[in-house]
Amino acid sequence: MMRVSRSAALVARQSAVQVRNSSSLQVTISGLNYVGTGLSAIALAGVGVGIGNVFGSFLLAAARQPNMVRALFNYAILGFALTEAIGLFALMIAFLMLFA
Repeated sequence: MMRVSRSAALVARQSAVQVRNSSSLQVTISGLNYVGTGLSAIALAGVGVGIGNVFGSFLLAAARQPNMVRALFNYAILGFALTEAIGLFALMIAFLMLFA
């Protein structure tokens, strides 16, 4: 039976261990940056639903009262603009989390 000296076993163990340049906590935090960006993009789906509701309600109201189409269209455009602004704010936050 061959005996391995203690120093030879220590050298073999040290060569098997890989040295990491960054801590696992730092890698996890940078990975969560992408998760947060994806979660903030969920708001864009809500904006799509909101815009659909605005114009769907406009079509229903225009069908019920055709003489009010011009006034209702102005309200629909206002609702579209406000809903789209929320989407742009969500997109801005997503880009800030991704690139800042």
